[in-house]
Amino acid sequence: MLNRLRWVSDDRLKGRCIELVLAQAGSAFFSSALAGVILIAAFWARVDRWVLAFWFFSYFFIASLRVWLAVVYRRAPESVNPDMWFAAYAACVFLSGFVWGVFLLLLSVNAEGAYAAVLMVTFTALLAAAVTAYSVSFPLYVCFSLPVVLPFLVSLLVVGQHMHGMVAAIILCWYLFMVSTARRFSQSAMRSLGYQYENVGLVQELEAQNERAERLAGELLVLSNTDALTGLYNRRFFNAQIEKEWLRALRTGECLSVIIVDIDNFKGFNDSLGHLEGDRCIARVAGVLKGAVREGTDFAVRYGGEEFALILANTSLGAALGLAERLRSGVEGLALPHPDSAVSKVVTASFGVAGCVPRVEDRLELFVDMADKALYRAKGLGRNAVVSAG
Repeated sequence: MLNRLRWVSDDRLKGRCIELVLAQAGSAFFSSALAGVILIAAFWARVDRWVLAFWFFSYFFIASLRVWLAVVYRRAPESVNPDMWFAAYAACVFLSGFVWGVFLLLLSVNAEGAYAAVLMVTFTALLAAAVTAYSVSFPLYVCFSLPVVLPFLVSLLVVGQHMHGMVAAIILCWYLFMVSTARRFSQSAMRSLGYQYENVGLVQELEAQNERAERLAGELLVLSNTDALTGLYNRRFFNAQIEKEWLRALRTGECLSVIIVDIDNFKGFNDSLGHLEGDRCIARVAGVLKGAVREGTDFAVRYGGEEFALILANTSLGAALGLAERLRSGVEGLALPHPDSAVSKVVTASFGVAGCVPRVEDRLELFVDMADKALYRAKGLGRNAVVSAG
């Protein structure tokens, strides 16, 4: 019992129990000290003063050890082994009870009449107060109360008189009742602490599950907005993001630009080389577009089939045209053979560009349509070209 906290198994719960024991230790110390001072004053003329002084200093020495243990724990609770700390503290509590037991036994020798009444009241009050002081730990109550009661009972039984035996029996019954009460208090306190930590654990588990759910929801959102072949955003994302960027530009007065891209003669490429090569071609072109956008500011999108789109926030029409020309050169620079192109022997792309500072009376649909029409003009001009709206 002294070397293990068998009544708890979780280290956090042990730590909380120790904190509660220490929280109650102050009131227990001062109430015991007050009771001792009252007894010393009451028996000052009837007991050798050296005996009283010896008890007083013995009690405060043991109390000092308990204070030291409390300080050690509170300075660095995480570095203290709770089982070893409890064993040391329980030993000090046992010594406190033993000192009290011997003191009460010495006083009982000179206790008659009113003195005996004072002694009995102090005795019962001491054990009753200990129930509250050690309500968290039943082992600590036993460590304190047993050495208090045992010498008293033994002395009554040694006398051998009938009345003393009756008093001993009453004290024993009363003590067993107090032990039972202390045990119930301790079990109730431990259940309460257990429920608290169980609730904390459930809350933490729920928070962890919520975090996992949010993370999964985020991953699902990314997947739902991402094109599996190219890793670019998809048309669904484009529709939502272009509206956000339009409203942002309308609010800030910044320029918004859009580029629509189409791989030239892609149907002929697919028909000649097959769909696997067509997928590889789309992925290579997507890589060129993705490598040219500013992360977090611009967005490259697979618009559908062999068409792509770029959303360029805070980008003027001139800057967008310059980017489109670099992208056109980049796609051509891939040098992907195109056996069925009327434009070039390699894969090329056409670009339609639109840019504006949105106004309240402007419509987003018309803005995107302007870029789309610019793309068709680029195709009409022979493809592998960049054309702006307007």
